[in-house]
Amino acid sequence: MIYAAETFDFPKVPFVFIRHGETDANRAGIIAGSSEPPLNETGRDQASAIAPLMALGTWQAVYVSPQDRARKTAQLALPDYTAHVLDGLRERHWGDLEGRPIDELCPRFNTPPNGEGFDAMCQRVSFAMQQALAEVTDHLSVIVAHSGVARCILYMTGFDADGPRVPNATPMLFRPTKDGWHYENLTETLIKEISA
Repeated sequence: MIYAAETFDFPKVPFVFIRHGETDANRAGIIAGSSEPPLNETGRDQASAIAPLMALGTWQAVYVSPQDRARKTAQLALPDYTAHVLDGLRERHWGDLEGRPIDELCPRFNTPPNGEGFDAMCQRVSFAMQQALAEVTDHLSVIVAHSGVARCILYMTGFDADGPRVPNATPMLFRPTKDGWHYENLTETLIKEISA
């Protein structure tokens, strides 16, 4: 079953999303999914490189996938924060396709053999986001996770789940609007705006 985006109970509060830094699987175009490739040197450098930008903001909390590549990215990008692990932010389990080239991925809304359906993934991501954004006050929460989680978030906020892949270690600001949602790369100017 494919759920319409409107059926997800997605909190309408702003937040920042960061996909983890690069891994060797990313570089080689391999489906990682539930496996645990660590950040490579480039990925560690990417995560460290955004730390000065993230240090300009005061964040409500940092929430992270239980997978090592996301947790390490959070540690490097936001070293002054203790990240709270939410299991629902883990990457999609691609079943028999894990370890295969990315061009062998099945269509987004198909369930891979012995893997997780996109609708089921979006349901757990929706629940995790409800937890992460439940107590937002004057400051925004930061979510550090995976490209598949980003696709769920994009889908649940009215965008195309099959659009371009979210880049590694690039903070993105999501904000609700009167017509839906807007997202853009986080900048120093935007941090000043949301902190005013």
